[in-house]
Amino acid sequence: MAADARAPHALLLPYPAQGHVIPFMELAHRLLDRGFAVTFVNTEFNHRSVVAASAGRRQRLRLVGIADGMDDGEDRDNLIRLNVTMQEAMPPQLEALLDGEGLGTVTCVVVDVGMSWALDAAKRRGLPTAALWAASGGVLAVLVGAKNLIRDGVIDDDGAPVKLENKSFRLAESMAPMDATFLAWNYMMGNRDAERMVFHYLTTTAWAAVAKADVLLCNTFAELEPDIFTQHSPASILPIGPLRTWQRPAREAPVGHFWRSDDEACLSFLDAQPHGSVVYVAFGSLTVMSPLQLQELALALGASGRPFLWVFRPGLAGKLPPAFADLLRAQHGRGKLVEWAPQESVLAHSAVGCFVTHCGWNSTLEGIRNGVPLLCWPYFTDQFTNQTYICDIWRVGLRVAPMDTEGIVSKEQIMGRLESLMGDSGVKERVSKLKELAERSMSGDGQSLKNLNAFIESMRK
Repeated sequence: MAADARAPHALLLPYPAQGHVIPFMELAHRLLDRGFAVTFVNTEFNHRSVVAASAGRRQRLRLVGIADGMDDGEDRDNLIRLNVTMQEAMPPQLEALLDGEGLGTVTCVVVDVGMSWALDAAKRRGLPTAALWAASGGVLAVLVGAKNLIRDGVIDDDGAPVKLENKSFRLAESMAPMDATFLAWNYMMGNRDAERMVFHYLTTTAWAAVAKADVLLCNTFAELEPDIFTQHSPASILPIGPLRTWQRPAREAPVGHFWRSDDEACLSFLDAQPHGSVVYVAFGSLTVMSPLQLQELALALGASGRPFLWVFRPGLAGKLPPAFADLLRAQHGRGKLVEWAPQESVLAHSAVGCFVTHCGWNSTLEGIRNGVPLLCWPYFTDQFTNQTYICDIWRVGLRVAPMDTEGIVSKEQIMGRLESLMGDSGVKERVSKLKELAERSMSGDGQSLKNLNAFIESMRK
C-alpha cells in the first residue's frame, strides 16, 4: 500500500550485506516509532531472502527490491563486481522510487555510506539526507582521513602501508596512535588487487558521504571509541548506537535477516543449560572455513565438556568430511546446530558464557551490550580492527590464534583459549562495564539517544 501522505516518508538504502541490512532495519523501526512511513530498499536478490525469512511477521514498513545489475547465477559474494554493477543499474530505479512510483512522496533519504553514490538523486530533489556507517567509528574516521595519510606518507595512493611505527600510525598529530588493523582494507586474505580496489571504493564513497549527506551517522557510542569522537577527528560523525530493537513483541520484531531462525528451538535449548555455561558459535554471513578447520572446531567443542549452540549456516563450508556428523552426534545433546539464530536473544540469555565470533561489527556490539566475553576468529577487513578493539583496547576477549598464524588452528589451541576466556574474571568485569555504558548511551540522557532524536527531527524538515 502507499505511504500515508500526512507522515514524513523515509527511504532507506543499505549496502547489500547482512551486516549492513540489520542496523538499517533497526534504524527503520526507530523512524516508524516516531511516526515516519518507511520504504526499505534491498537488492532484488536480498529482498527475496528477507521476505522469505520474515514470513508470518506483521510488517510496518514497505519492503522493495530493485535489480543490482548482476545475472541470477552470478556470485554476489564477489563484492568488487557487485560494487560496479550496482552503480550502473540502480540509480534509474532509485529515481523512480524517489518520484513516488506507487509508494507516495519520499521526504527524506538515508543511505549506507557504501552506497553514497545514491545521494545525488536525493540532493537533486532537495531532500534531507543522511549516510549511515554500519561499522566502527574508527574505521570510518580513517577512511575519511585517508588523504592526510597519503599526504603524510603513511600509506601510498592505493592504500598500502608505507610508514608505520611499531605497527601503528596517527590519523592526526594530536590523536592517539592507531593499530595497523585500522587500515582495514589491507586484510583481504592477501589479495593485493582486491585490497587496492576495496580501498578506492571505500574512500570514494566515504568522501562522497561527507560531501553530500546532511549528517554522517555511525552505529556506535562515544564511550566505546573515545579517541575517535574528539575535536581532532577528521570527520564530524554522529554516534547513534548501539541501535537495538529486538525487545519488541515477536510479531513486530524487525525483519532483515537473510535466513529464518528457529527461535523456539534455540531458546529452549538455552533454557535447559546452567547459567554461564554455553559456548555460542556464530561466524556471520560471509565467513568460509575449510572442512578440516571445522572438524578441529567440532572436536574442541566436544572435548570441552561444555554445552554449545553453533550457527552452522548454509555456505559455511564446502563438502564436509563424513566424520563431522559423527562428531556432532556423539555430543549426547550437549551441542545444538542451527542454520541461523536470533542472535540478540541468544546473547541476552543467562546461559551463554562466551561468544566465538568472526568479529563483525554487529556481532561485536551485540556481545558487548549483552555483557558476553568474546573469542575472536576474524575472517577479513574490519573484523581484524574489531579484534584489536576487543583484545587490546577494551580487553573483553581473546584471540583464538595470534595474528600471524597460518593454516589450521588445532583442537588443543581452541580448547585452551575457551578455558582461558571463560575462566577470566577480569574480562567478565570489563565487558559488564561496557554493557552498562552501552545501555546508558541509548537511554534517558544518553548521548547516542540525544543524537538519534536530533537526527530524526532533522529528517522531518
